[in-house]
Amino acid sequence: MYLKRQIKPFWVLFLFLISSTLFAQQRTVTGKIVSQENAQPLAGVSIQVKNTATNTLSNEQGNFSIVVPSPESILVISHVGFGIQEIKVGTQTSLTISMTNTGQKLDEVVVIGYGQVKRRDLTGSVFSVKGGEVVQTPTFNAVEAIQGKVPGVDITRSSGAAGAGANIRVRGNRSFTSIANEPLYIIDGYQGGNINDINPNDIESLEVLKDASATAIYGAQGANGVIIVTTKKGAEGKTRVSFDSYYGTNGYTKYPGVRIGEDYIQLRREAWRANGEWSSPADDAKLFANNGEWEAIQAGQWVDWIDLVNQNGHQQSHTVSVRGGNDKTKAYLSAGIFQEEGMLRNNEFTRYNVRLNLDQKVTKWFTTGLLSQVTYYKQDNRRDPLSTATSIAPLGEAYDSLGNISLYPLPKNTTRISPLTDERGPYIARDNNIGTSVSANGYIDLKPLKGLTFRSNLGTNFNYNRRGIYNDATSLAQVNTKVTTSSVSSGFGRYINWDNILTYTREFNDHSVTLTGITSYIQSDLDNMSASGNNQIVPSQLFYNLGSTDATSRTISSGFTGWNNIAYAGRLNYSYKGKYLLQLTQRWDGASRLAPDHKWDAFPSASVAWNLSQEKFMDNINFVNNLKMRLSYGVSGNYGIAVYGTQSGLLFQTMGFGDVVAPAYIFNPTISSPDLGWEKSATANIGLDFSLFTNRLAANIDLYQTKTSDVLYLRSLPPSTGVRDVNQNVGETRNRGIEIALTSQNIMGRDFNWNTTLTFTKNKEEITKLVNGKDIISSATPETMSLLLGRPINSFYTYEKLGIWQTKEADEASKYKFGNTPFQPGDIKMKDINGDSIINTSDRTFIGAAVPKFVAGLQNNFRYKGFDLGIFLFVRYGQMINAEFLGRYNPSGEGNGPAMIDYWTPENPTNDFPRPKKGAVISSINGYQTLTFVDGSYFKIRNVTLGYTLPKALTKKVFAESVRVYATGSNILTIAKSHLIKDYDPERGGAESTPLSRQFVFGVNLDF
Repeated sequence: MYLKRQIKPFWVLFLFLISSTLFAQQRTVTGKIVSQENAQPLAGVSIQVKNTATNTLSNEQGNFSIVVPSPESILVISHVGFGIQEIKVGTQTSLTISMTNTGQKLDEVVVIGYGQVKRRDLTGSVFSVKGGEVVQTPTFNAVEAIQGKVPGVDITRSSGAAGAGANIRVRGNRSFTSIANEPLYIIDGYQGGNINDINPNDIESLEVLKDASATAIYGAQGANGVIIVTTKKGAEGKTRVSFDSYYGTNGYTKYPGVRIGEDYIQLRREAWRANGEWSSPADDAKLFANNGEWEAIQAGQWVDWIDLVNQNGHQQSHTVSVRGGNDKTKAYLSAGIFQEEGMLRNNEFTRYNVRLNLDQKVTKWFTTGLLSQVTYYKQDNRRDPLSTATSIAPLGEAYDSLGNISLYPLPKNTTRISPLTDERGPYIARDNNIGTSVSANGYIDLKPLKGLTFRSNLGTNFNYNRRGIYNDATSLAQVNTKVTTSSVSSGFGRYINWDNILTYTREFNDHSVTLTGITSYIQSDLDNMSASGNNQIVPSQLFYNLGSTDATSRTISSGFTGWNNIAYAGRLNYSYKGKYLLQLTQRWDGASRLAPDHKWDAFPSASVAWNLSQEKFMDNINFVNNLKMRLSYGVSGNYGIAVYGTQSGLLFQTMGFGDVVAPAYIFNPTISSPDLGWEKSATANIGLDFSLFTNRLAANIDLYQTKTSDVLYLRSLPPSTGVRDVNQNVGETRNRGIEIALTSQNIMGRDFNWNTTLTFTKNKEEITKLVNGKDIISSATPETMSLLLGRPINSFYTYEKLGIWQTKEADEASKYKFGNTPFQPGDIKMKDINGDSIINTSDRTFIGAAVPKFVAGLQNNFRYKGFDLGIFLFVRYGQMINAEFLGRYNPSGEGNGPAMIDYWTPENPTNDFPRPKKGAVISSINGYQTLTFVDGSYFKIRNVTLGYTLPKALTKKVFAESVRVYATGSNILTIAKSHLIKDYDPERGGAESTPLSRQFVFGVNLDF
């Protein structure tokens, strides 16, 4: 008994010591989980102590707390769509864990046409971009922000003007007119919205539907791809307030400077020397005998007009949003302003946005909601002065003695006015636009039976715009007529989209079936009117009082256009064990603008997919996490012609019998086309999706071919017909290509992460059929508007420039003629296509196209503790551009031109530009058409962002959940392949007006 009593205290003491040691090691670890992409908190993340049953989930704020047994414990962090991480606890008690998006979110819901599917169940070619990626580029336009980030999509900025949009093509051009190649935009499930009205901060996700199995459900408008924009909605839980703001400066990228000083004089000398009229500087005075140029040269009055017309602009954006809700009501409210001041004075753009998205759960089976937005914008444009600044003599006085702009820099020359003339005051030149857009979209969602859902969407868009233009007689716009003009135009558009979607889903055993039935109705109406007059009595009234203009000059017009479209569609989705997937779609469309007997047509599609990674034979291939093959074929349509484009009409005009005015009517220049039907695009697509090495490497690869038949074209008719043109189905086109998106998680550490995304697109576009099997050569502008068999739609057709005839080639040059004129050294050397030694229109040929051979983007994201760095590189290769500024070469030396133009002289045997000639203009040079067409390939550092997320201890002091500050440089560096455009950003496409800008902004993201 005594022994037992002695042993018992011993064991008690022993157990106490052991438990004390264990409890000393055991402790609570807290932390926060955030997304590596945008530093936003992640809810529902699993945190588990490895090899134990201890686990927890992060809350709405991304916070968690878990008990770990020892410093050697390892936490396993996992979340759907994110890479798995293992973190050794050590002595840490607080952790901030950044989770990296794997790019292969198999259970992520993807928005498709009239519905949603999990990514693992996709059978078509759909690419998603999250809202966090959209806002990485400082722009008001969401399309511009995804440039180079979506395979199969070619995006370029339309201009550098304030408020300018973007050009976008999905898998190339199919139609012969630009507007008929635009993709369809679906905003929150509704058609009719304008992507330019959407605040990028309001975007939750953006999906691009590319193959016919994905787009055929939209039938009439899906042929050119579909872009689905989903805006943010309310969320259950704590109310969250966010503020996103940035401010920065804009400046032009490189732009060719003009000749000044000795450079300007030397060109004039060479032009006169070629005629034997100049031999030394002693002859200079006679070169500048007119217009006061010689006096200005003697006085040293040189002017760099390019520098004077430009300024540094600015750009700013501010958005505040509130997001919250409970189990019944969820709401999202935001308000924002975007303002941009261009690099030309009097060029400004301001946009205001207010958005309210509301979802209300009335009962368990009845939900309703509202998605609404009001956008107001005002924009001041101006006539671009760069063409004048490039061509006017760099001499004289830009300002008088009082600092006012001189209308005539050289007083003796009243034929050339200053490029600054529009800046002489507020009543010289105005081009003012204002507009309001109201979107009010409502829905009801009924679930009366298990698996059965009925949704009715009613979307309305109302748009009003007014444009007022005033140009004084001394403005750039009126330099030739010297008449003051005023005009006003306005439009009021109404767009209604009513869709009804019935969906039934049934799962039994290993089978899953979803049936979808759709009806869709669209009605679009537009009222417009315009009025104009000359010689406004009071300049300050601008365009507001047209009654003060000359009565005889006044004109007034008004019009109405209306069209509608009705459609029915059905879709079957079938899945067996999640391994074998099938989708069948059929849509019938009726379009009012087509000919009476050709309004209706059918658009079918079918697609299959095989999830190989779920097969048993893949069980032992551990490095493969996901592997899926996709195959699809389908047809979609296009009716991209003008409203009433199939009808003949009458136009009113006046005629006179002597002094008597009489009314008259003439036929519409576009005559009726009773056989005009649908343009159809049939697309075959094969795709492969995979992720490897615990989702460290993921890729999507697509091969496709699109054949477009019965292409719509406004065909010119001979003048002898008495009319101008007619809409016809005249040809066929084909697009073939490959798309690759590759994402890698290079480093996934506790403090440091690095991931890379590469996108690559190669598309071959060609016209395969035209009327009578012949090229259609434009009589007005054959160089840029001709349609060539076997070539892309936007091709260039002219003489092929081989260089410049050199002195040692004089004998050879004389064997060739342009018309009846023999060539000589210093002339443009062109290829003799037919070998007859005569260069004429028979020697014109295809020289290149505006479409690239490939486009690629490379995004690298780095994160070290609170710092994040994103670098985006972009390449567009193989396209040709029509560089308008190269056409400013003035071979006579009178006026001015770009300083970079390297012209031929006996001492400078260049192959760029021909020899100067006294009195010559560029259009008098044989083969001048070839001078502006150059290789437009380029590489860009498109975007660099450096950010820092403040530690939690600091953000709590300002009652904030998260604070991130950042700096972004956009369009930082451009390297062009051709030396001729080394001082020009070729993304602009060759236009000399409104060059593209470079931005540097500083911003902050606050979450409360």
